[in-house]
Amino acid sequence: MELVKKIFDCVEIYKLKSRTDNRGPMTYAYEDSIDGFKIKETRVYTMPQKGTFFGIHYSDEATPFSKLVSVVQGRGMDYVVDLRKDSATYLQWEAVELSADNTLAVLVPAGIGHAFISLEDNTIQLFAINKTGKDGHSKQINYEDPQIGLKLEIPITQISDYDSNAPFLEEK
Repeated sequence: MELVKKIFDCVEIYKLKSRTDNRGPMTYAYEDSIDGFKIKETRVYTMPQKGTFFGIHYSDEATPFSKLVSVVQGRGMDYVVDLRKDSATYLQWEAVELSADNTLAVLVPAGIGHAFISLEDNTIQLFAINKTGKDGHSKQINYEDPQIGLKLEIPITQISDYDSNAPFLEEK
């Protein structure tokens, strides 16, 4: 894994190591080279429909965990939102396209919100966290919060009640 960019001084974008031979391409989804990040749980999200949306989810300092997100099939837009109140970039957001072709992965630490929308049908996301599900509970912010002003790449076609009913910042 090669660190290629940092966002908000704490979100890390990695280029995953890959190779191709006569059998096809192979990508290393994770190497034990990220300081302080040890995978405890891995999830695979399959999004049959373009426009499937997740987020804005985050962990805070009271229950911190980090997540490593990549796409193994298809394409998606990954959004990171700075939710650290003492940060110079508080409430700013940036987007990074993740795809099977570009083999990028985003490491999202505590205090940073995370959202994702699939840009193609049948997108598959690999999602690893350094806590187990019972230890690493996400909190959420409504993606339509005007204080954040998130602009999605494409319209949402699928969203959970959990995300569509998420609280706004003023309600927290």
